[in-house]
Amino acid sequence: MTNKIKAAPSFFERYHNLQEEWEYIEDPTYSRSIGSHVCITCSKFRYSSQRKLGSILFCVWHQKLIFHGLHLTHSCELYQK
Repeated sequence: MTNKIKAAPSFFERYHNLQEEWEYIEDPTYSRSIGSHVCITCSKFRYSSQRKLGSILFCVWHQKLIFHGLHLTHSCELYQK
């Protein structure tokens, strides 16, 4: 009997269907922020990068995608350091 060990799914494999299943964050949930309280510094911000698809930016808390570039200038009321 041979036991095969299957590797745990990568972060990208767990979230590879995000673009199909999740919508993008939009106003009024998401607003322009001044200072360091922006999505990229939030503990709920995640991203994945794949050669075919490019970068996928998303918020685990809202379970929504983030438009490219807005993760550097926007945040929401649920920001967590």
